[in-house]
Amino acid sequence: MSAAITFFDRLCLSLAWLSGLIAFAVMAVTFTGVAMRYGLRSPLMGGFEMIEIGMGLIVFSALPLMVRRRGNIIVTIVIERLPPVLVRIASVFSDLVGAALVAFVSWRVWLQGERLLTYNEVTMELRVPKGLIAQSMAIFLAVTAIAFLLCAIESFRQDRSATASGGGL
Repeated sequence: MSAAITFFDRLCLSLAWLSGLIAFAVMAVTFTGVAMRYGLRSPLMGGFEMIEIGMGLIVFSALPLMVRRRGNIIVTIVIERLPPVLVRIASVFSDLVGAALVAFVSWRVWLQGERLLTYNEVTMELRVPKGLIAQSMAIFLAVTAIAFLLCAIESFRQDRSATASGGGL
């Protein structure tokens, strides 16, 4: 199980690196578009679409690592006042709810991608299939759901190990 978790964490880190590469590409496209527009009086063909697609992919490819590193927002004013056992229970519960919600959204985005592929929907200038973009985002969301599940399992195991050692209830 430990090797699988290590592999998954490396996958999440790789996706975060991909997110960084996409961010660099968006930056390069933005710079090139501005330089061409003001220097050559000719805009970059498809620049807006590249940025639009890139921004979506940046967000969804960075989510799994953010979840694994517990970078999500926590209301500390409430959490700080709870005993450790309740913090762990709340953590398991919120991770399971997060996994369920993200898995549901992933499934719906995948179906929307299938629908877009059926209708041969493409972007206006670059002719990129919109369904493939949606389905790649759905895959990133599915990885994020797995990340939430792993976090829930780790929180649960931490709770069980604390209880077994006398530190729990």
